[in-house]
Order: sequence, then structure tokens, then C-alpha cells
Amino acid sequence: MLKIPARQILKTLLAALSLAAPAKAVILFGLDNSSNRTNPGTGVPFDAVGLITDAGRVSPMGSAIHLGGGYMLTANHVFMQPYVTFDGTTFYNRDLSFTPRQVAPNVDMQIFKLSSTPTVGAVNLYSGSSEQIAPATLIGWGVGRNPTVPVDSASVNWGAFSTSEKRWGTNVPRDLVGIAYQSGGYTAIRTALGSDSGLPAGVGDNEAAATVIDSGSGLFQNISGTWYLIGLTTGVEAVNTSHFGNDAVAGMGKGDANYFVRISAYRSNIVGIIPEPSTALMFVFALPPLLKRTRKVAMQKNEKISIFDLRGI
Repeated sequence: MLKIPARQILKTLLAALSLAAPAKAVILFGLDNSSNRTNPGTGVPFDAVGLITDAGRVSPMGSAIHLGGGYMLTANHVFMQPYVTFDGTTFYNRDLSFTPRQVAPNVDMQIFKLSSTPTVGAVNLYSGSSEQIAPATLIGWGVGRNPTVPVDSASVNWGAFSTSEKRWGTNVPRDLVGIAYQSGGYTAIRTALGSDSGLPAGVGDNEAAATVIDSGSGLFQNISGTWYLIGLTTGVEAVNTSHFGNDAVAGMGKGDANYFVRISAYRSNIVGIIPEPSTALMFVFALPPLLKRTRKVAMQKNEKISIFDLRGI
């Protein structure tokens, strides 16, 4: 299990907050910022991921996912704004009569509502235990790479607000970890940038890392022919630069980790907040473990990891 000394985290976080330039989707390892900005057409719910923002996208705060009926799921640490856009041009008003609600105590997820139902589909919430280990698709609105950094660079500096667009990329859920949050914590899925020893790499040029404004974005996986939301993006191991590694190759080292709330652990809490769940939410039942698990769950009882969140800075 990845362990980060608390003193080191605090020191790095304070430095990052004091020096980081304002930045706001997914950063791609082997492709530039013009790539993967349209629906890949494989059934993954690309259209259902929105951006929480003000009018004109001047101050975006995070990503969010449509659950159906105008209900939206995002990270609890994301600050609310008046609008959500799914395409960058059409804006939906947030329903101010619905107070955003944290999904469960000590879990970095909240639900808010739009004043009208958007013209995008609702996601399927996964409730099984077969999300490890197979390729998954990350969809979010965060910043891309700094345009001066070549593709396939081991260290990729994050871009500025102007690089923010909805993008998709891929990675592989490696294991489960405990994340410290508020007075307790939650179960998260971990991905790594590059390859861990004995595990698959992040799936080529489309390999993705989360960046600022990706908080509340989605990690999706095709399980037995159906696309499910399996994780909600909440944090990264380091800020301002994404480090891609391969600990199976001498000199490459280990890549940074990204963390996603494990949806299956809190699905009942999510559905319980929505007065009239959509059909998509009501009838998604647990599937049997169809994917062979090649690594044991990494989370140990009462063991937690602290991470950086990805709200707007």
C-alpha cells in the first residue's frame, strides 16, 4: 500500500498552495490537448459529465455527473456555482431550493440538483465488486498539459485555464485504499500513472491523469457489456505536475496515484438521497465477479492515505 508521511504531505501542500498558478480535464500522457475531446462512441456516458461553473466559464469549480432527473453527483469539496454545462455552450441553472447533500459522513461526495432535466442520459451506478483490474475510462473537465511539454514526457506540467475542456482518457484500477477525510475516511479506487510491477500499464497513448477541475468527474468501466460509473474523482498524489513512471523499468520509478471514491461502497447512500431515482439507478443490481482479480485489496483496517483535492485553485 502506498504510504505518504503526513509531515511531507503538509509541507508539499503548503508549498503548492502558495506557488501554484491558477489552473483548471484530464491530462493525456501520449496525446496533446486537442485530443479526446469528443464522445469516443463506445457507449461510455461521455455526454453525462458536466462542468460546475459560472456564466461564461470564467470560474469553473469542478466536474459533475448526471444521475437522472437533474440530480448531479460531484465531490463534496467542490464549491457550488450557479450553472452546469455538458457541452461548454448550453448552461443549466442549479436548483437553489435543493440544498446540496453530502452522500455519507466522511465521504467526499455530494449531490445537488438542476432546475430542469438536462438533455443527456443518466449513468449506471455500479454495485458489484468486479471493477478491478481492467481498463477504465476517465471523463472530466480539468486542465490539460502545459503546451510546452512534449507528449510522452515522464513529467507533465499542468496547463492554465485555457487548456480546460471535457476530455476522456484511460487508466487501470489497481487496488483499493483508505482515504482520510473529515473525521474519518472513505474507500477509494487507486490508479497509477504508468505501470506498477506485475500490473498492466495505463493503456497507451490515451493514458490519463486527473488535474484541477477534475474533482467530481467519473471513472467508468465496461463490465459484461454495460458501462458503469465505478469511481468519482477526488484527489491526486501531487499537484501542478503529473509524474508517469514504470517501476518495472530500471530508472523509471513509480508514477503518481489518482484516487476515486468507490461507487459500489456508497451506491445505496446515493440512491437514498434522490426522492425518485431514475430507471437507470433503480435497476442496476450487483453483478457476480466476472473479471479475474489479480491483486488483493490494498486497504487495511484503520489505515488511511491523505491526498490533494482537485477543486479549482
